[in-house]
Order: sequence, then structure tokens, then C-alpha cells
Amino acid sequence: MYDWDALWHEHEGYRTGFDVQHNDANQLADELSAKLMKPAQHPTDVAVYETADKFILAGHADGLQLLEVFKHGLFDITLRLVSEDEGLELTLPYVEIHVDNLATEEQAVWRGAVRRDEEGRIWIDSRTLDEQVMPAMPFDELSFTDNARFRDALHRVWEEDLPTLRPLIEAWFDHTSLTGEAEAHHYGDESRVQQICDRYAEIVRREQAVLSRQFSDAELQLIAHVLQNVRFEEAASCRGVWLAVEACMIDEELDQHFKLDGEALLGKMKALSYAQEVALIEALSPLPTASAAE
Repeated sequence: MYDWDALWHEHEGYRTGFDVQHNDANQLADELSAKLMKPAQHPTDVAVYETADKFILAGHADGLQLLEVFKHGLFDITLRLVSEDEGLELTLPYVEIHVDNLATEEQAVWRGAVRRDEEGRIWIDSRTLDEQVMPAMPFDELSFTDNARFRDALHRVWEEDLPTLRPLIEAWFDHTSLTGEAEAHHYGDESRVQQICDRYAEIVRREQAVLSRQFSDAELQLIAHVLQNVRFEEAASCRGVWLAVEACMIDEELDQHFKLDGEALLGKMKALSYAQEVALIEALSPLPTASAAE
């Protein structure tokens, strides 16, 4: 589910000593009033306990030590620019900020319209891109919406990550200004379509060659298992394949079934480019059946 060893070392300064007679990290359920969810496999490994609102990591480092990790702090924030119609009644383009917390089983999305005014300034919702001041993002459906760490993370996304989208935003408006079109346009005659298909196939082939060296056979088998039940109807839906893999690993314990390091696999998948994710899908997704294609 999480890289517990990384959390243990990352938050070393927040550990506290724990005095118990047996000194066994795997035998603390009663003392902690918590459920053991991952036993330590060796003396330097970390045992993980769970309560309703937190995880408690137990390990040995100059004696038995504990680290409390509150679930509301284990969130992920994803930012993207949506420039193609995804079936929502929103004017293109718009910015989407997706918050996901597997520990608390919560998720929420904020969307802000994007426009460029006559002076060339880019506006996101009610703020310009140059202001570096966030518009209101209530996220009322999240139990941790007022958590200081979550709000700080949102500000970092707005101030550091959002400006990296400026070239894409500018390109979208420049294209619209030249063509007068905001919708996807046709690509021309049959020869032009064939040229695009050939280039697409070559991109996929090259990326698959790289991925075959990057992932083990067991990792590819696990991804293929997940993709059996996932459909990618739109091009934009190909982004974020790791989310589907992570969800299935939690529900089905696939990392144990395929005997691999699930956190290492997710780390590789999060680092993939869009082209590499498409290449994985093309290689491992089942071919559509005749009835599905009709």
C-alpha cells in the first residue's frame, strides 16, 4: 500500500522510544490498541499497525521506536490541463486538481476555467497565473480539507506546478486564435491519416522496447492482469495507469500473488511519460472482442 520503510526513514525525527518487556515489534497490538497489518519480516524491518485514524510503525533503532502516521496526511495531488472534451459541461480548456487519499478512502476534484484576456494574461478561475494566489478551493467533501499540511501542499501545486502548464495553455489559445476552432479538428486525407498512424506505431514500438528492459516479467504480468478489466475509451483516459494498478494491488494483494515489490512497481509507473503509458496499454490490454467493437 505504502513504502513503509521510506516513511520510517523520512520521518526519523518524529519517532519516539517505546519501552516494552518483550521488545518484539510484532507483538504490540494490545499495548497500542491497534491491529497488526504488516509484520516485520526481519530485525531491521518495520511492523505496521492500524487504528481508525492512523498507522503506527514499529521498528528497532537503538531500542524499540514508534512512528505515528496519520491517515489524513497520506494524500496525493494531481494537476492537469484538460484541453479535450471529456463529457463535462465545462468550457475548454480548464485546470483539474485531483486529490486522492487511499488511507481514508476519499477523493475529490476541483476544476477551474482557463481564459486569456486581451492583455495576454492567463486566468485560472478568478486568479491570474502571475498572481500566485489561489482561488477558493473548499474541498468540503474531504475530512482533512482544513489540515495545514494539505493546504500547504495545495499552495505548492498552485505556485510551483501550475506555472509549468503555461506553454500548453498558450499553445491552446494560439491554435484557437489561428483556426477559430476550439474543438478537435480533422487530420486530412487518407494518406495523412496513414502517416499519423505510422508515426504512432513507431513511437509505441520504441517505447515498448524501453519498457521491456525497465519492467520485469512478473511486473508486466501484474499490469496485464489489471488492464483486463480497464477500458480506455478516450486518449486522455490513458494517463495515470498506476492508479488502477494501485487500487487492484490493495484489493487483491496482487504484489504478493505475483511475488514482487508493489511499491517499487508503483514508483516506476508514476515516472512514466504519457507515451510510455500508451505503449504499456497497447502491449498489455486485451484486444476488443467483435461484439465490443461493433
